[in-house]
Amino acid sequence: MRKILLQIIIFTFLFIIVFTVNRILMQIGFIPSNLVSDKSEFAQMYLLGIFHDIRFLSVAFLPFLLCAFITLFFSQIKFSSIFKERIFKIYFILSSFYIVCIAFLSLGFSYAKYYYYEIYKSKFDIFMFSLKDDNTKTILDIIYNDYPILKIFVFMFIFGFLCIFINSKILRLKLRAIKLKFPILILLNLILIGSYIVALRGPFKHVAINVQNYSFSEFSVLNDTMLNPIMAFSWAFKQYRQEESFKAISSLKAQELKNKLFDDLYTSPKNIQAEKIHPSVFINLMESFGLNLADFSNEEHNFLGALKSHFEKDFVFKRFLSAYNGTIPSFANLFFISPYQNISTSKFQKTYLDLTPIAVYKKAGYKVIFVSAGNGSWQNVKNYLSVLGVDEIIDENVLMKEYKQAKTSENGYGIADKYLYKKVYELLQKNPHNTLIIGLTISNHPPYKIAQEGLPKLENIPQALLNLLPYDKNKQENIIKAYTYANNEFGKFLDKVKQSSFKDSVIIAATGDHRVREMGIDLNSQKAFAYSVPFYLYIPKILQNNLYYDKNRLGSHKDIFPTLYALSLSNAHYLSVGGRNMLAKPINKKLEFAFNDVVWADNDGVYIGNKGYFFENNNTLKDNNKAFDLDAYHKNFAQFYKELNFYQLAQRLGVAN
Repeated sequence: MRKILLQIIIFTFLFIIVFTVNRILMQIGFIPSNLVSDKSEFAQMYLLGIFHDIRFLSVAFLPFLLCAFITLFFSQIKFSSIFKERIFKIYFILSSFYIVCIAFLSLGFSYAKYYYYEIYKSKFDIFMFSLKDDNTKTILDIIYNDYPILKIFVFMFIFGFLCIFINSKILRLKLRAIKLKFPILILLNLILIGSYIVALRGPFKHVAINVQNYSFSEFSVLNDTMLNPIMAFSWAFKQYRQEESFKAISSLKAQELKNKLFDDLYTSPKNIQAEKIHPSVFINLMESFGLNLADFSNEEHNFLGALKSHFEKDFVFKRFLSAYNGTIPSFANLFFISPYQNISTSKFQKTYLDLTPIAVYKKAGYKVIFVSAGNGSWQNVKNYLSVLGVDEIIDENVLMKEYKQAKTSENGYGIADKYLYKKVYELLQKNPHNTLIIGLTISNHPPYKIAQEGLPKLENIPQALLNLLPYDKNKQENIIKAYTYANNEFGKFLDKVKQSSFKDSVIIAATGDHRVREMGIDLNSQKAFAYSVPFYLYIPKILQNNLYYDKNRLGSHKDIFPTLYALSLSNAHYLSVGGRNMLAKPINKKLEFAFNDVVWADNDGVYIGNKGYFFENNNTLKDNNKAFDLDAYHKNFAQFYKELNFYQLAQRLGVAN
């Protein structure tokens, strides 16, 4: 029994070292030294992290504890030496295999935790499970090319052999026999069982460290670094399974929340010009169009390309957040009004969903067309859009048939954006009225395969920007080039539209699906800004009636379609969770907010966790890192908002209580 207990203690200590080294590397890589004024938070991060590791490892080594009690039970029975040797060999082989499995999981998930945070700036979350419906081959290619996979596997196998060696040494130890009186033996075993229960559960609240109470710091990077990667993965998987079962609040609770927050059903104003013109609308969801990189664009470094002049002439909101931090979550929220990001691949994938923007425009007599530079099978979007009533779906396969050169630009996720814009231009030319076109671009997505023609020269890149891109020079340049190319192509498309015969009958809107995820975050000032995307609008003069434009107004994806309904439709009934027309005067203070899955903001400041932070000034989303306490409304708002959002979806799907 003592040898088995030694196995548990020694390997627990060894794997805790692995997880602790992971935290050290994450602290060096992701936590600015001046972020935390109270340095004891770092000690707390490591201490709580060790407790979280112990919780996982105590579960992992439960079979060993069971074996220890079995050996204790049979220790009084005399067996032949041959039988004992066979049992020893079997146990050595099985325990070595089991320990190597835990070693591979510990090391592999530690690496994955580091690189996942590097890209997504988050612990493992539900978004990772949407990757199963993505382009698997391309994802594997990206992982292989961008990360030291072979080195990781080599290190994992070396570590595995080390564990086998240590296990062999432990099991071959010559321990002196100890005889204990029966009452003392019982007492020691009760202490052992009690200690193991404490290890499984934890002696106080934060040692339990579950998904509801893992936050010990106001800074999410410290909370995420503290977590054991395998436990964090299990939470994400559990949430994924729970979302599949789809539980929502009761209708009574929903009405209480509506009374506290806002209603979700509205009617757009009467618009005489829209009734006459029935303008076509193109809404362009652009891959990784985050303002965190655009912030470095200036006269010397033009990362907007041809789009720059349109940003200067048209309507642009920059204090604006994406709904989520992945493409499919933002796409689902924007076009399906669904906080359930996997809806297109879920059991509801064949269920018609009313009150989507697609449904609103269809009821207004519009034709709806989806154009993607990617594959229509991505996330089952093609089939689901058909269920929702989209009239025509054009993806990379259609575009490659129409434009022969498009095939050469294929990068595994789709083709160059210029072919999407070429097709959208043709569609608008043929359908300048009564048509909604939904666009989804691809070029600014790795693996980058960027056409070089027409790009502004990228020389003397600011060092401050390069510091936020922790990669080799070649990848840094590819990220910046892809971003510039995507913006430049959209700008060239707008140039062409504004010179066309249909320029006075189309509205064009654009936003980013999420931030530039490869970029680091300065947590001293970018708690919200790091997740910002622009909301751009081209509106013909004839439709610019009674507009109220405050470029510094706060907003997020929830506000895009209420704005478009007001511009293009008349008296349209629609659903929106907290959205409002960005080009109308504020009428309800509670609607003046921006919401992202990890952070939100209103005119008073930025909110993350249980803290608020003052803005640097009133024309930016950057904060000054000066915290203030929250009242009850602000403290509960994010949770209430998410609950109300899930309720409206459950109600539309017919599964609400």
